[in-house]
Order: sequence, then C-alpha cells, then structure tokens
Amino acid sequence: MERFIAKLALGRLSSPDAADLIPESDGGADVAALREEAAAIRRSLEELAADRAVGLIDRAQMLAATTRANGRLEAIDAELDSAAKENVLAPLIAAENATVLWEDLDLSRKRAAIKALMSITLPSLEMGTRRAFDPATVSIMWRAQN
Repeated sequence: MERFIAKLALGRLSSPDAADLIPESDGGADVAALREEAAAIRRSLEELAADRAVGLIDRAQMLAATTRANGRLEAIDAELDSAAKENVLAPLIAAENATVLWEDLDLSRKRAAIKALMSITLPSLEMGTRRAFDPATVSIMWRAQN
C-alpha cells in the first residue's frame, strides 16, 4: 500500500504541470509571526472569559469579540496550512529526481506531502477479513491545484 501511494505521489510530483501545485506567493507567509498572532489571540480569548466572569463585559460583547477572534484564528490556520503545503511540495517539485529526495524524507514529511497532494479512501473490510492488496479498490481524490 505504501509503495503504491508513494508511486502515485511521485508520479504527480514529476508531471509536467507539477509546478502548478505551488501557490504563487509574495515572499511566503511569516510562519513565526502567524503563530505569535494566534497565541496572542488565544490569550485574549482567555482574558475575555475572565472579564466576563467578573462582569467587566456583557455577553453580547464577549460573543462579538469571540466571533472575530475565532474568524482570525481560522484565517491564520489556513495561511499556516498553505505555508506548510508550499514548504513540503516545493523541494520535491524542484528536485532533479524527486524519487531520490523522497527516499531521504522522514515519514512525517512524506505524510505531509501525500496529504497536500491527495485524499485517499480505502475500502472497509469486515472484521477478521484478510485479502491481498488490490490497487483498484483504493479511491484517490487529487487535491485541486492552486
């Protein structure tokens, strides 16, 4: 199974349009700054809860601020996901031989690259059922190009 998925991923990374998988950016996301901002927002949410507990703000104020904060946290998560995707795929796409580079990656980087490339669905088996691996039973949904 692992070799099958790796072969699919490497095929996609070696395709002529693989560069389209890397989003165009204006210098890339400042990951450290985004993580700091997310941490500051989470601290602010804790302060809001404490302020509400002692009656410094009313429920409506807390809900409004929480909604705005959670919206920004979701945006930060999306930016971080995008930065991680770019960082994982870019070296593989740029490599003269993606297969050689793939073999040197640790398992977590391989998993991140696969997650960035595709969604995998395996057939469910009944308890105690054993059968040989059949690639035809694996459903692959390629992630949209950026």
